[in-house]
Amino acid sequence: DIQWAREQMEERGIGCSVHLPFYDLDLSAFRHDLRMAAVHSVIKSVEVAAELGAGTVTVHGGSMKRNYYSAEWEETAEELSLDSLARINRECKERGMKLLIENLNLFSDRVHRVHALPAKLLETKAKLGDNIGFTLDIAHAVSTPLNPVEYALALGPENIKLAHLNDDNLKADQHLGLGLGRIDYRSFMKAYLGEKWDFPLLFETKTVEYALTSKAYLEKLIKEIEIKKI
Repeated sequence: DIQWAREQMEERGIGCSVHLPFYDLDLSAFRHDLRMAAVHSVIKSVEVAAELGAGTVTVHGGSMKRNYYSAEWEETAEELSLDSLARINRECKERGMKLLIENLNLFSDRVHRVHALPAKLLETKAKLGDNIGFTLDIAHAVSTPLNPVEYALALGPENIKLAHLNDDNLKADQHLGLGLGRIDYRSFMKAYLGEKWDFPLLFETKTVEYALTSKAYLEKLIKEIEIKKI
């Protein structure tokens, strides 16, 4: 029940951010009917997020199968993604919510992700306006030539409104608990604390157990960093 969930969050002082659906949906689909169906599905979730009292919603901008890949097709996919995001952004603005575009990963050999690199994300924000922010997925960032700190700085920390934390082996998008993979979270947290970045950190792991592992790992890491500062 949406109203019950909203009341529970308000009673406990818990904020709400919603990840919009993406499985089997492609906002850059070449077929107009499929793309509009995806946009409609995402907008329905925007409406639910507004009822929950969410201040932000996270979206995946789209992808393209590599057997279609060429510079021409890439440009087409980006234009279609931009149109879809503009439609969704209008709905978000009407409801007082910020639309956060998530950086996608480059791990897959089969799919080209439209928004995997900072330059493309910033270009999209410039075209769609100030209601656009970013969700920084740390494990997606490591699939690019940049490390997480470099990626955050390239996006502009002021543009990042949420971060997804999970771990992987640097070769696949595994959504492991922090400390169970090879991502250098110590360097990221040093920058986060040292530069006083203020975007929320959210564990996005495959299991609740991984989330609890991540919480313990991050608390220990923060304590170690703060002790060294003293």
